[in-house]
Amino acid sequence: MHFVSPLTLFFAACSATTLQKLITLADTLEAPFSPPTIKTISFSGNGCPQDGGRKQISGGWEHFAFTLPDFAASYGGSKPKTVNCQAHMNLVEGESGWQVAVKDIWTKGHLELEPDVKLTQFITTYYSQDAANTVSTVQTVTSPPNSTLSRDITIHSSIPNESVVWSPCTGLDGNVGLLNVNFRIAFTSTNTNSYAYFGGGKNSSVSERWNWTWRRC
Repeated sequence: MHFVSPLTLFFAACSATTLQKLITLADTLEAPFSPPTIKTISFSGNGCPQDGGRKQISGGWEHFAFTLPDFAASYGGSKPKTVNCQAHMNLVEGESGWQVAVKDIWTKGHLELEPDVKLTQFITTYYSQDAANTVSTVQTVTSPPNSTLSRDITIHSSIPNESVVWSPCTGLDGNVGLLNVNFRIAFTSTNTNSYAYFGGGKNSSVSERWNWTWRRC
């Protein structure tokens, strides 16, 4: 396992929209003519229980996204301080001689954050065919001094090119592999009376969008 250097976000003078970026298919000129097919996708973790709300999957390869209607974490509230959800994606019918990797993940949700609390997001990516080969990114969010945040935010996690986890090289059978992406939110604070929340907003659920990169093998 290897970790990417953590990124800290300070919300002193920026808006949530400044964190939002358009998702495009990475390395378009190097992408295979036909992307793999998502044969199955399932979820596990206390943030996306099997008997919970329905996850909406959309966007196809260029704008792959899904919602997590049950995902919610809090500090000093009724939800757990640490919540995770892992997506398991079985990729088939890929082009022979190509590999694919997750390059960027955008996580969107509603955040309420008092000054004494820190939100940390951990994202870990690996393929089941080589589970020891993983990469983890860490992002932290804090509020300005003496100010409480209450807004929708988008947190961008970008994996450097040299650190992405590649799928096995696709053979003639078209089997790409089983991709696993674990997303975890954790709140920490030295003040037991503080409060924080990350989850769905008034009219929205937590959602993720992914961006891909490709190479020949």
